[in-house]
Amino acid sequence: MTSRPRGSSDPLAPGDQLLLAAVAALTILAGAAWLLAAVAATLAGDPRRASGLGSALSGAAAWSHHLSDPGAGYPALERTALPGAVGMWTALLLTASAAVALGLLAIRLTRRLRNTGDHQPRGTLRAGLASRGEIRGQLSERAVRARAAHARPQLTGHPPATEVGLRLGRDLHTRIELWGSIEDSFLVLGPPRSGKGVHLVIPHALDAPGALLVTSTRPDTLHATRAVREQHGPVLAFDPQQLAPDAPRLRWSPTRGCHDPLVAINRARALSAGAAPHGATTADADFWTGMTAAVLRAYLHAAALTSRPMGEVLGWASRPLDPTPVRILRRESQAAAGWAEELAAQAGADPRQRDSVWAGVRRAVDSLADPRVLATCSPNEHDAFDPHAFLQQHGSLYLLGATGTQLSVAPLITALLEDLLDTARTLAAGQDQGRLDPPLMLLLDEAANIAPIPSLPNLLADGGGTGITTVTVLQSLAQARARWGDAGADAMWDASTTKVILGGLAHADDLTRISRLAGDVDVPHVTRNSSATGGSRSISSQRLPALPLERIRCLPAGQALVIARRCPPVHVELTPWWQHPSQTHPRTRRPARR
Repeated sequence: MTSRPRGSSDPLAPGDQLLLAAVAALTILAGAAWLLAAVAATLAGDPRRASGLGSALSGAAAWSHHLSDPGAGYPALERTALPGAVGMWTALLLTASAAVALGLLAIRLTRRLRNTGDHQPRGTLRAGLASRGEIRGQLSERAVRARAAHARPQLTGHPPATEVGLRLGRDLHTRIELWGSIEDSFLVLGPPRSGKGVHLVIPHALDAPGALLVTSTRPDTLHATRAVREQHGPVLAFDPQQLAPDAPRLRWSPTRGCHDPLVAINRARALSAGAAPHGATTADADFWTGMTAAVLRAYLHAAALTSRPMGEVLGWASRPLDPTPVRILRRESQAAAGWAEELAAQAGADPRQRDSVWAGVRRAVDSLADPRVLATCSPNEHDAFDPHAFLQQHGSLYLLGATGTQLSVAPLITALLEDLLDTARTLAAGQDQGRLDPPLMLLLDEAANIAPIPSLPNLLADGGGTGITTVTVLQSLAQARARWGDAGADAMWDASTTKVILGGLAHADDLTRISRLAGDVDVPHVTRNSSATGGSRSISSQRLPALPLERIRCLPAGQALVIARRCPPVHVELTPWWQHPSQTHPRTRRPARR
């Protein structure tokens, strides 16, 4: 007994195949003979006297005996309606051309129907994926435009789709272009070298309708998008390590606004979250991060009240028993009540606990030991970064941190990002319907390493409602679990209304989670029994995953799965940034895939 693979058709017996082939051949010949006679009669100017099927067959059979006058083989009654030799041979050529065209069309349709099953060329998935109607109804350009009145109520007329949505590629089956709304939150999963930057980050940066913030470990996104973004507003780079020395540099102090206790609390939380070590348990990380934040908020508050530079904060972090910040908090009338005593208590705690707390404090400001970083974080009044003006001018900000030092720079980038987000929320609260318009787009590439903002799970959940479009790019969900814990990673997964999955993921549990979102499908399974006296076959149904784990892992380069809201998964072909509409000239040199 042999089993047929799923998705394959049941073959006919040899005798049945010969009979079917003979019937098909006779049908084709009869049709061709009648069509030939009809075409010939039409050329002669009397199509009403075209031969019947029997006469057409007998006349076509006699062609080999009357090559000089093909019409001589037809019955006398029909022969008068046919043209001469030239007309008959012309009719033959026309009929043969039509037959070849119909045959090619039939072959093409047969292949297309066959490709809708499991056996599709180039690894194309089909079973269990979204249909044409589902894509048009939820992920098409028309669907995104239909939500424009709610997503951006201040827009009028018929704005381009890029004002209200993000391109997500083309469905490989229907070739429909996919779009996600600016109200959605996006999570991109792809290992290194899978093309996240080439196919998603850079194109989204080119299309951002308002202010833009991009985090990256390399300046390639800045170089690819700078010319286009300068047409929207000012372009700045927070680049402490000078990865892009020719870009306009932003200078920003972590003490900005920290004379307000609430700002100091949020800034310290961001700095300590960026410095949190990987691999610690959630309970340990929360405890030590909280202790670190308590010291940092006091330092930032004291420095802001007396207009001291970040160099002073760096010195305090290396001297836990330095009494200067405690004296400032006790002396200044605007100092937060109780913070001086709390800082003094921390400094006078058990040496082992104190050393552990101050180790986190030093880790949070460790990058300031680099003179270039310290200079970037020590602005003058005239060149200090103003987030309010930046958002109103629709600027573009690139936060860069080199791969080797990204963990040390991550606290500063996280704090700057939180500062910008707080300003965006404040501006949104003052606008109609509480939305920032045009929206702020966050492209958080390498988010777990370079921009682990503590509020990211909440931002993915409610950012779209305040005019903040967030695209989080991770190498895997394991990165999210290491940074935000299991609960935080699950919250990010659930809050991301649109998920883009690239090939190469290797974590079996994560692949299983993705596969289950597509559900199962019923696949026919044909079994044949053969014996000397004959054969039989039976058809059963198997319940199998629509997206097997190995198919997700082996997605080819330049392809992805898009899982959006209530729509079934879509297998898409991604578009590299050099094919973006803004790139009018073909690129001869393409950047490395990331």
